[in-house]
Amino acid sequence: MALTALEVKNSICPEGKKQTKKSDGNGLFLLIKSNGSKLWRMRYRFNNKHQELALGQYPTIPLVEARSMAAQARAQLVQGINPADERRAKKRESKADGRQFGELALTWWKQQKSSWSEDHTNKVKRWITVDMAPLSKLQIDMIDQGHITELMLSIEAAGKRRVAPTILSVINRIFGYALAHRYTRINPAQGLPMSDILKPMPKVKHRAAITKPLALGQLIRDIDTTESGSFCTVEALRLIPRLFLRPGEIRCLKWEYIDFDNMLLTIPGEEMKRGREHLVPLAEQVVTQLKNVYEVTSYSPYVFPSQRNSDQPISKNVMTNRLRDLGYGADVMSAHGFRSTASTILHEQGWHHDVIETQLAHLTGTATSRAYNRSMYLAERTKMMQAWADQLDALRDRDDVLPTTRGEP
Repeated sequence: MALTALEVKNSICPEGKKQTKKSDGNGLFLLIKSNGSKLWRMRYRFNNKHQELALGQYPTIPLVEARSMAAQARAQLVQGINPADERRAKKRESKADGRQFGELALTWWKQQKSSWSEDHTNKVKRWITVDMAPLSKLQIDMIDQGHITELMLSIEAAGKRRVAPTILSVINRIFGYALAHRYTRINPAQGLPMSDILKPMPKVKHRAAITKPLALGQLIRDIDTTESGSFCTVEALRLIPRLFLRPGEIRCLKWEYIDFDNMLLTIPGEEMKRGREHLVPLAEQVVTQLKNVYEVTSYSPYVFPSQRNSDQPISKNVMTNRLRDLGYGADVMSAHGFRSTASTILHEQGWHHDVIETQLAHLTGTATSRAYNRSMYLAERTKMMQAWADQLDALRDRDDVLPTTRGEP
């Protein structure tokens, strides 16, 4: 019996099975795997031998298109052509044209490496040649989300779960290059939800972090709409998701560090964990917030002064305590966790690894470049920080942000 579009959409693999099949007739069937991927396959006979042809992944290939592809394959069979042989011939042509994933990935790497640190250059090449090896010989326009999902699962199985989102962001950029040069029409790495594919990362109790966008939107809504708590505590907690700073760096901010005209925050090295001066581009929303705070606390050298002593900042636990008051337990979110939240989501969205790491005040580049370039990637960081602030606002204001997402890190 032929499948319907709704049946294809709602089909799942029965619990306890690795995969199952649903037939559409005429050899076409949907292979449904336990990880949620759905792959179109066509079974046929050629020279009295059973063979199988991969047609692509659902929903990239919808039911109507899968039927059309199967019909084309049957037409080839009528002409005495083996569809699988035809596919292999095209793959050989693609190799000659340099359209295999591995070749395109290395071409992209060569173009990008001049803007990277030596360490990052070597890491990306290792990811391409070692971790992405299963994709290397595949024609890039034949790679679907099933291939990417299986690769991510293999990376996790190899004990590299922590670096998997970063590798996915690199794959995303490689496909962006392929799209720009018309080697493919789709980017199967875009929008692939890592949190739904891989097991959750082991949580560190005092640095728990929310990494699902809807849950983050609910958290920002809770923070931005709270009416209880001291002014400085509320404003500090509103600011920390938008600056990527550690809680201690937020609480010790001074007005002298802020350049409103140039929308830039400059924190002296003695206030930073690694002892190096740190620049933070300020999004428009952040500048507006800080100007409002200035009207209230400009009497103190600190942006967020203590209520008891204006020459001292707020205490170090007030932001975490406020999260607890809002209902976010120690195993769900911490004040320090906003850094992990930003890093995880921005990496998944394909932002440049070094840009993210630099904004987090992590070491990037060589010792020489760090010594002479305190404003490394500043233009890219400025763009990213504004985009991040806009995204937080959009997530906060979504209609489908529900309280039920709270507590899902």
